[in-house]
Amino acid sequence: MGMGRPRINTIVIDDDRDVRDLFVELLQMNDVNVVATGSNGREALELYKIHRPYLVFIDYLMPEYDGLYGAAKIKEFDPHAKIVLVSGSYFENGKLDNLVGAILKKPIEMVDVISTINKMV
Repeated sequence: MGMGRPRINTIVIDDDRDVRDLFVELLQMNDVNVVATGSNGREALELYKIHRPYLVFIDYLMPEYDGLYGAAKIKEFDPHAKIVLVSGSYFENGKLDNLVGAILKKPIEMVDVISTINKMV
């Protein structure tokens, strides 16, 4: 992906290990540095506090603490956090604007991920 920009540090939160591992691999192949992964919204907040990533990719539907919980808690901690919600569900445009910077639809298309990253950098 290069394009003269610095490497971006991210965390990836998804309760499905296979989906998470594949997504991490795709990000790394595109020169995105994944500093940590987690499996629920509570872990997302803990990992955000530790690593302070530039970007958070967080799944919407997860047991215990979902992506909206994680996004809300991260925003409470850092109102400037850049969060991308990853979801198979449909959300009305604008509904989550104050919480997330973008919504990526599952199945994840790498071209959409790269486009989203470029918009948020």
